[in-house]
Amino acid sequence: MQRRNGLFWGIFLLTFGVLFLARRAGWLDVNWHSLVDLWPVLLILAGVNLILERRGNPAAFVTTVMLAVAVPTTLFGFFAHDRDRDGFGIHWNQDDDNNDDANESSRDDDDDNESDYRSEREQRKSTTVQTNTFTESMEADTREAVFKMAGGAGRFVISDPTSELIKADTRQNIGSYSMSVDRDAVTHIPTIELKPKDDNQDFNLKDGKFENRVDVHLNQNPAWTMDIALGAGQGDLDLSAYAVKNLKLAAGAADLDLKLGSKADMSDVKLEVGAASVTVHVPKEVGCRIKKDGALNIEHLDEFTEVGGGEFESPGYDAAKKKMLIRFDGGISSFKVVRY
Repeated sequence: MQRRNGLFWGIFLLTFGVLFLARRAGWLDVNWHSLVDLWPVLLILAGVNLILERRGNPAAFVTTVMLAVAVPTTLFGFFAHDRDRDGFGIHWNQDDDNNDDANESSRDDDDDNESDYRSEREQRKSTTVQTNTFTESMEADTREAVFKMAGGAGRFVISDPTSELIKADTRQNIGSYSMSVDRDAVTHIPTIELKPKDDNQDFNLKDGKFENRVDVHLNQNPAWTMDIALGAGQGDLDLSAYAVKNLKLAAGAADLDLKLGSKADMSDVKLEVGAASVTVHVPKEVGCRIKKDGALNIEHLDEFTEVGGGEFESPGYDAAKKKMLIRFDGGISSFKVVRY
C-alpha cells in the first residue's frame, strides 16, 4: 500500500509539472476549463481503485496510474480557467445584481468610460491592506468556551495565550472579518464566532497581490471546544497551551501544522481534509489512538502500532492517564503524526 501511494504521488507531481510547463511554453492548444468536466471520472476511478486494492487485485496498479494522471489534469483545468481570461479571478456573488454587467457591451462610450473608472477604482481598493483587532474580555466564572472560525484562502495562526478571552488580529486586502460572542443564559458558556463578512465581492487579482492573515490568541483557563473550517492556504495552529476537549478541523487544499497539548484529560480530535498536507504533534505522555479513513493518503505513523481496521495506538496507550482520539478523514492527502 505504501509503495502504491508513492507511485501515485510521483506520477501526480510529474503530471502537474508537465502540464504547467506545456502551458507556459504554448505546446498545447486546449480548452483548459473543459478539463474540469472530468471530475465524475475521478469518482469512478477512485471507487474502482479502492475495490481492487481491498481485494488485492493486480489491476489496482493500472487504476492508480490512471487516477494519478486524471486528478492533476482536472485540478489544472480548474486553476488554469481564470488565467486563460487574462488574470486570476476570484468572485463571490450573494445576489443577482451583477448579472446586468454582462450587457454593458451595448452601452455608449460614456458608459464604457465610467465602467473603466469603476474597475480601476476597485482594483486600487483591492491592494489596500486593512487591519482589524477583535477582543472579548475574560470573565472569572468562565470554565468552558466554544471557538468557531471560518476562513477562505490565506494563513491562519493560533499561538500564545492572552489574558483576554480572545484577541484576534486580521489583515487582508479583500473583504473583512466579523466576530460575535454569545453567552448561554444558563451555563454562561461563551461561543465565539470569527468569520469573513458576507459582503458582495467581485475582484480580479491580476498582479497576484492577495493577503489574508488571521492571528488568534485565546485564554488558557477554559476547557475549549473548537470548530475550525479553512479553505486553502496555510494553518499554523499551536494549541499546546490550551485544554482542548473537542476539536473539529476541516480544510480543503491546505498545509496544516497542528500542535496539541496535554492539559485535557480526554481530547477528541476530528480532521476532515481534501488535498492537504497535515502534520499533528502529540505529547508523548498522552495515550493517542488514531482512526484513519481515506483511500489516497500517505501516512507517517512510525511511532504507532497498527491494531487493525485502520486504527493505530501509541506505546503504552492503555496505561496512559490522559488520552487523545484523532479521527482522520482525508482525500488526496499526506498525514503525519509526531510525538514530542
